[in-house]
Amino acid sequence: MIIGIIGAMDIEVKELISSMADIKKETVSGIDFYQGKLEDKKVVVAECGIGKVYAAVCAQTMILKYEPDIIINTGVAGSLSTDLRIGDIVISDGVVQHDYDASPIGIPPGMISGINLIKVPCNEELVKKLVQAAQVLKDTNVAAGTVASGDQFICSKEKKDCIATTFDALCVEMEGAAIGHACYINKVDFCIIRAMSDMADGSAHMDFDTFVEIAVEKTILIIKNFLRQI
Repeated sequence: MIIGIIGAMDIEVKELISSMADIKKETVSGIDFYQGKLEDKKVVVAECGIGKVYAAVCAQTMILKYEPDIIINTGVAGSLSTDLRIGDIVISDGVVQHDYDASPIGIPPGMISGINLIKVPCNEELVKKLVQAAQVLKDTNVAAGTVASGDQFICSKEKKDCIATTFDALCVEMEGAAIGHACYINKVDFCIIRAMSDMADGSAHMDFDTFVEIAVEKTILIIKNFLRQI
């Protein structure tokens, strides 16, 4: 089994890469892919860059080049829920693209042409295993639910409330749904792990830099525990 791991930013993957053994680096489509072993499991890890296009290119390239059985997207997100504070964890049970909108021609917001889905589902067994792996974290709220993605950094309460209400989403970020879309059409199981780094409410300029490192450490602990358990 090969596990693919994608993060948007260097801080989200650098510790995973530094922990790998038998490492081999290749650059494909302008993206560095690191093959090796992590917790004695075969992995390929990549930093895709920020946004849906980079994320989709990375996922598709990883699938075609390295044939992973599972892809996990790890990183940080803005909370859309009053029950999720900074440092809490969301494990996706499905993903939506909140900025995919053809509603002026009668198509529901978020409905993806071609696959005719708004919410792209994750494999239920994979979700359960990652939720279980997240129990390694103490004093941290872990929730499974919808992750919303779009090419926008959400920082207004109005936009936050709209996404939460329209898509029943727990958190918002910029890559997960694009990775999920690519995985779905290639029949590769996927899941998104997100630690809350800000409240997506206009306070991100104060929260993000302060809390992103703490948030990322939590996602890394989950991934390593997951790899130990499979």
